[in-house]
Amino acid sequence: MKLNDLKKRKVVIADDDEDSRMLLAFLLEEGWIVEQAKDGKEAIAKIAQGKPNLLILDNRMPELTGIEVYQQLKAQKIDLPIVLVTAYGDIEELASSLNIEYFIRKPVDLAKLLIMIESAYETS
Repeated sequence: MKLNDLKKRKVVIADDDEDSRMLLAFLLEEGWIVEQAKDGKEAIAKIAQGKPNLLILDNRMPELTGIEVYQQLKAQKIDLPIVLVTAYGDIEELASSLNIEYFIRKPVDLAKLLIMIESAYETS
């Protein structure tokens, strides 16, 4: 893939933890146009407005949880690759119940997360 093509990719990072969002945005800004959302409602708005190529989604957020964001996207027939990231609950069971292939538990291994992000994008 050409560097110019990489610049056109767009990601929304939805996480109520500002430090996590900022770190991930910093790591992705070379190859992605990064939008950040501090809660579920903001995530839905940014996705509807910006039509990203990928969503990195925390589950426990104010306004709407990651599950509720996912359900609203499906109801609106918005289909995009999702990487689910959470520290709470049984992430494997949650991801399986939502049919989300890419998921990782917090605190994240950044190298694994970056590989997962690329895989989710490439297979979409």
